[in-house]
Amino acid sequence: MARALADEEDALAVGDWVLAAPDAHGELWVHARLDPQTHLVRRDADGRRHPVVSNVDTALLVMGLDTDFNPRRMERFLALVQGSGVAPVIVLTKADTVADARTLFCRMQELRERLPAGAEIVAIDARDAEAAASLAHHTLPGRTIALLGTSGAGKSTLTNTLLGRTLQDTGAVRESDGRGQHTTTARSLFSLPGVPA
Repeated sequence: MARALADEEDALAVGDWVLAAPDAHGELWVHARLDPQTHLVRRDADGRRHPVVSNVDTALLVMGLDTDFNPRRMERFLALVQGSGVAPVIVLTKADTVADARTLFCRMQELRERLPAGAEIVAIDARDAEAAASLAHHTLPGRTIALLGTSGAGKSTLTNTLLGRTLQDTGAVRESDGRGQHTTTARSLFSLPGVPA
């Protein structure tokens, strides 16, 4: 199955639904992937496709309000999601680092001018429990969300806040450029507390 997917320039992604059957030793082996309802794929500079995630309802596009803030990059993340059937939500993390309300308003206004009308934008401190409350309408039972963003944007911190416990490692950003240091290097699927799996 993996070879057949590779021949189609495809591969399994987190969130894929698969069919498995036991072998002669009773171990389960994946033998088929069900067609995804939604599927996010990014392309390399040479045009090769790389699956990101499948079967999600909402993509939280995470961008820090510190040195990570880059409206052009957010446009690229929106382009990745556009046409996939996945609803994008722009989540601006590190709201606690913004000096004052006017600066926050100006940054949000800058995004609103560049992004499609009606795009949902939420500014949060990803460490604060209120962040989970701000996103609760996207984490309802039966719904799946994905967090996308650059290293150091706050995805792992937000994941831990949504889970109500620390499962994802987090680390400091580099002082020289404010970028993350790729603390989390794998994609994972979690069940949120109080939400049936």
